[in-house]
Amino acid sequence: MPRRTRRHISPLIAVAVSAAGAVLLPAGSAVAHIRVIGDVIPGKPATLQFRVPSELADATTVRIAVAVPPELAVTAVPALDGWTEKTVAGPPGKGTQVVWTAESGHAIEPAASQTFTVKVGPVPDQYSLGFDTEQTYSNGTTAAWNQKQTGTEEPEFPKPVLVINPDASPPPAAAGKSPNPTEQQTAPAPSVTAKPTATADAQETESSVSLWAVMGAGATVAAILAVGFQRRRKNAASRS
Repeated sequence: MPRRTRRHISPLIAVAVSAAGAVLLPAGSAVAHIRVIGDVIPGKPATLQFRVPSELADATTVRIAVAVPPELAVTAVPALDGWTEKTVAGPPGKGTQVVWTAESGHAIEPAASQTFTVKVGPVPDQYSLGFDTEQTYSNGTTAAWNQKQTGTEEPEFPKPVLVINPDASPPPAAAGKSPNPTEQQTAPAPSVTAKPTATADAQETESSVSLWAVMGAGATVAAILAVGFQRRRKNAASRS
């Protein structure tokens, strides 16, 4: 059940079946969202039915406002017993709003639903159309079903969507894909400069240098010892 503080509520999905009148819905039903039903053919007029469930347990649905997109012309709104209807044309490019208000004793009771019908002109040949819908409850709670699906999961308050031509190219959201997915880029590994391995020749040269250094040091020591020995011999000869 939606929270009493809800101010938004979800897409109308095209279904090739029709329904009319109030229908009881089991609590927690997967179909307990506003949906648009229509057997449509691109280029032909169509009859759309908006099935509206009343989801709050402690309030009734007293008003429904459907925004028909500018791609569709509203040709007629059949009368519905117990409800008054008003069609308001929006500014250019904004479509038409159809508003139903319940008369006393005809509001949609909790866990029940009502179907509202709208006749439209030729349907465009495209994948789908969305219908922003506002639902008002008797306790003042307003549920705005206007959220677009942007990933594989349905949003909390999806906009009602009518699928027209499944063969047309669907937008990413309608295809159940997340638009503009962020591609993970692997950062290049840090550049590491390895010390060059000494070749055999270099190692041999290094060994030779070390050997000559040792030999040179040894020769120096030998020379110092020789000088000292000669001085001792001279001193001994002078004493004799």
